[in-house]
Amino acid sequence: MIKTLASKIYGKVVGSINKKHDDNEPMYQCKVPVISVGNLTVGGTGKTPFVQMLTKFFLSKNIKVGIIGRGYKKDLKGEVIVSDGENILATAEEGGDEMLLLAQTLKVPVIAHEKKYLAAKSMEEKFDVNIIIVDDGFQHRNLHRDIDILLLDRETVENPELIPKGKLREPLDSMARADVICLAGISDLDNSTSKFITPESIIIKVKPINANPYELGNKVPLKYSKIKEIQESVLPFAGIAKPDRFFDMLVGMNYKFASTKEFSDHHKYSASDIQKLISLATKAGTKFLATTEKDATKLSEFKDLLDSANITCYVFPIALTIWDGKNQFFKLLNSVIKVKK
Repeated sequence: MIKTLASKIYGKVVGSINKKHDDNEPMYQCKVPVISVGNLTVGGTGKTPFVQMLTKFFLSKNIKVGIIGRGYKKDLKGEVIVSDGENILATAEEGGDEMLLLAQTLKVPVIAHEKKYLAAKSMEEKFDVNIIIVDDGFQHRNLHRDIDILLLDRETVENPELIPKGKLREPLDSMARADVICLAGISDLDNSTSKFITPESIIIKVKPINANPYELGNKVPLKYSKIKEIQESVLPFAGIAKPDRFFDMLVGMNYKFASTKEFSDHHKYSASDIQKLISLATKAGTKFLATTEKDATKLSEFKDLLDSANITCYVFPIALTIWDGKNQFFKLLNSVIKVKK
């Protein structure tokens, strides 16, 4: 009852904020195209892998990309330049684990700031970029965007309740703002959800693809013989919004679990955590740990501790591919680039 009442109050506040944005121009509009990747829920729907995929598309066309985001749970307030495109300039603690992951895997300028329109302004002033991608930008309407991409997963559409009763940051009717609806892990929407999509919106569908793991501290993909050895017994752990998805991915890749361990989303690992993982692995009879790339951004300092215990941690990249709607989507991306050139 209390959560239901709180959700109604929250909904009215969100509605008021959205109406204000609907009636007014954004506070800042960039000179270069801006593409926002976001969702409706608290927690993961695959935004970071989508940003990686999107960035690689533009880089393949020799288009200079800058990435901005909030840097969730970062220790430093205000602007943090996580990467200048060549050098990593901040830790996961300083700039946020997702921002660091994007910087490490893409080699593009990355700026974290609670106010994304200020991050965009700074990106234009400090770096030579042709396009700016906003990680988790759907609710940040102070910044004009040329394309709004909204990711939907099964939990979003099956439990459409506002927080705190559910996990929605906005009601489903906010889908009408999206230029692109991306279905992640679901093939279709029923009428109760699809009615909020405008006729102009493009619908695409994505699925995860398996990339070869690598050892923590060494990004060379493992050989098949080593993968077969790890598949026999591994202890996966993750501090992400939905660790079950990571575990399910490993099951789908034929990995057998000695045990599993979940941490809270954006967990900051300590030596004590690593000692507990070592103990758990030893008791479970395995020498192999498995984790996500996001978790790995906070684990490099513990490699010596793992090595001393003869425990090896393997990192599993999570990537996405578009399996439906690709041509129409890429046509939209190309059109925005041409308009603002």
